[in-house]
Amino acid sequence: MKIFKHIIIIVFTISLFASCNPQKQLAREFIKSAPAYSVMLMQPEFLYKANLNTYYVDSLAITDEKKRDSILWIQSEFIRRIDDSLLIANYALGFENELKNYKINVFDQTESDKFFSLDSNAWMVNIAQMQIEEEKYEYRDETEYYNYVYYHDHILNAVNVNSWFEISMINSNDQSQNVYYATNTITDDLESSYDFDIFDDKVKYYYEIDSLNLGKIYEYSYLLGRIYATYTFDFIMNNYVSQKQGYPLKKEELLRYVPYTGTFFPAGENRFISLDE
Repeated sequence: MKIFKHIIIIVFTISLFASCNPQKQLAREFIKSAPAYSVMLMQPEFLYKANLNTYYVDSLAITDEKKRDSILWIQSEFIRRIDDSLLIANYALGFENELKNYKINVFDQTESDKFFSLDSNAWMVNIAQMQIEEEKYEYRDETEYYNYVYYHDHILNAVNVNSWFEISMINSNDQSQNVYYATNTITDDLESSYDFDIFDDKVKYYYEIDSLNLGKIYEYSYLLGRIYATYTFDFIMNNYVSQKQGYPLKKEELLRYVPYTGTFFPAGENRFISLDE
């Protein structure tokens, strides 16, 4: 009798757990159907660029915008030397390759006729705008020994990559193009350590900086393309869940899928940010 009761409890618990995760069940349905989905990626023609290190022109009290922009451009370390076409190409290549890893059919701009002939499950992702900003990043490297805080301040080079996306489903009743935003930053690579010498009761600080350069920025753009491809997959998956359940997911309910483990977790900030938020 006790065994029978235990079986009932286990079955009830499993049923309760499943009933509490209907969104994950729907998400798994989408994963199985992912090969039936297609995405066409539209690339921007150029990059917007900005040098945020304005302390020099500010100290000169230069108010003429054209003169300020000219000086900031000349003084820039990275933006004046970045090849727009190369960075965009790396970004798009990472994007396309990662979507393919998720079993999504990928079309580029040269295949628009074929793409628009699709009847369903087709999405357009337009990278409407990309902006590259360079700045100096203040970073405090600190630790604590015996209730004393030790720190060392660094001024690191940083490059922000800001992206705006227009995402829409083809042949859908809802033809509105929602705009989404994502940003990430790459900096000088700092490796450091604190060493407490018990014999002289002193803390020594060691560090090494691997400086940012153009090659690293181009590699980073490829990585960002891959990351935003995963955001795109999650976006389409969450849209599928919302459509199937009949109402939109709340922000805190949005899911993120990890293909290597086949698991889901809350997306949090690891997603496209709507401009309406």
